Amino acid sequence: MGRLEGRRVLVTGASGFIGSHVARAVTAEGAETYALLEPPSEAAPGRLTDLADRLRFVDADLTDPDALRIAVGKADADIVLHLAAFTHVGRSFSNVDECLQTNVAGTVNLLHALQDTGYRRFVYTSTSEVYGDVDVPFREGGPVNPISPYAVTKYAAELMCRMFHRAHGWPIVVLRPFNAYGPAQDPDRIIPEVIVCAIRGEDVRMTEGTQTREFNYVEDIAEGFVLAAAAGDEVEGEIINLACGEEHSMRDVANPILELMGHPVKALLGAIPHRPTEIWRMYGDNERARDLLGWKPTRSLREGLQQTIDWYRSHGSV
Repeated sequence: MGRLEGRRVLVTGASGFIGSHVARAVTAEGAETYALLEPPSEAAPGRLTDLADRLRFVDADLTDPDALRIAVGKADADIVLHLAAFTHVGRSFSNVDECLQTNVAGTVNLLHALQDTGYRRFVYTSTSEVYGDVDVPFREGGPVNPISPYAVTKYAAELMCRMFHRAHGWPIVVLRPFNAYGPAQDPDRIIPEVIVCAIRGEDVRMTEGTQTREFNYVEDIAEGFVLAAAAGDEVEGEIINLACGEEHSMRDVANPILELMGHPVKALLGAIPHRPTEIWRMYGDNERARDLLGWKPTRSLREGLQQTIDWYRSHGSV
């Protein structure tokens, strides 16, 4: 039996990059999976096409409380994995209102829609971006300093979740995933951008690439959501990093990708400027994830990069 056998699980943002992998993972664990999509939606968005006959789709905009109540009632889920959000850091500076409405108001609307449903677990997807420019490694009990509209709104929604848990005992867990990569990611993120440029024979325009990040294969991140969904009451109210704890500069990620692909193009370092309020170092401590969830990443960066390259090659330059 799967760890979620017989559970009714609602995944918001199921058509997104991480959300689609989470929907696939919980379904594989035996859950009856409901995918919340923003209308108007296709019957099966591209990332979920192969899973369409095993999912149930419900439509609602997070900013529409009435539609959310109807969708939540249809799903009648006992586990809710909330991944829907405005997620692009760079674009958030020119889309502050959308960030606020989707990330903050949308999360509160969803919680209110669930209030009287008897749900057992709500997993809120925060982000490593909430830490901002504090000292590394980032730890859950340490300081945060969000420095983009995206990060500020994700942290605000996180605080709302924690407030509702403390004030009303609502069953909420907060996950802070660190950078994910893998099959079906949008090509405007660094790893798929390098891969797609190489497939197309175009040199890769980058910053100097000295800023560091950690990179987690998306299926490892999805496993963290499965574990958070299936865990006992001891995780209620907790904040948990999903982090591999390995720090890599952007240039040190681009170069092995090009090496694995046979150096078809060059990385043009310094061709574009850094974004405003750049975070220069980012990697996290994962002790709490190990202790509370039994979670740790299973793929090395090189192994994950090869699997990602293979996926993009098999699907064209997308």
